[in-house]
Amino acid sequence: MIQFKDIDLSFDDKQIFSCFNAEIEQGKSICFSGVSGRGKSTLLKIIMGYIIPESGSVYVDGNQLNSNTISKIRDSIVWIPQNINLPVNNGSELIKLMDLDQNTDAIGNNLIKLGLTKDILYKGFDKISGGQKQRVIIAICISIDKPVIIMDEPTSSLDDKSITMLIDMIKGLRGKTVVSASHNAEWINSADKVIEL
Repeated sequence: MIQFKDIDLSFDDKQIFSCFNAEIEQGKSICFSGVSGRGKSTLLKIIMGYIIPESGSVYVDGNQLNSNTISKIRDSIVWIPQNINLPVNNGSELIKLMDLDQNTDAIGNNLIKLGLTKDILYKGFDKISGGQKQRVIIAICISIDKPVIIMDEPTSSLDDKSITMLIDMIKGLRGKTVVSASHNAEWINSADKVIEL
């Protein structure tokens, strides 16, 4: 489904990857793990084409990532970054911005699975906790029916109970390839495969 072949990448003369190879099977959840600065988030950005390696190739569903295929590849991915600064005040506005009004039922179900109620969509992001905001954004993004879900530090603002609920929700998805970066032990242990960096 997703392949990294002989990836080389450096930042400021620091080698991040040298001939890095990895394969992610379709329908599996994998987690990149390791201490800060090892390139976990960078690999996610490479899949999205936000960072271009110095050498090597990336394939998504058989398509080599390049200027001709990047739009098609991005169209197959739900991207949930770690730091989300949005031009909206609440979840309801985010739904409108993303043109997801038709996903209202799925979003509501996701919110419930994450321990929230639908009315939180109308509460200002500045009026709710960081963990609540993170769960609202995840609930909205997961409602988009794409085969690949990329999540960067999805548990960063969550307490233990919320992490367990998120894991249960992700495990309940059918046929999705979930690629994440995390240093949270419970999240790491829930993955089908862990790639230690």
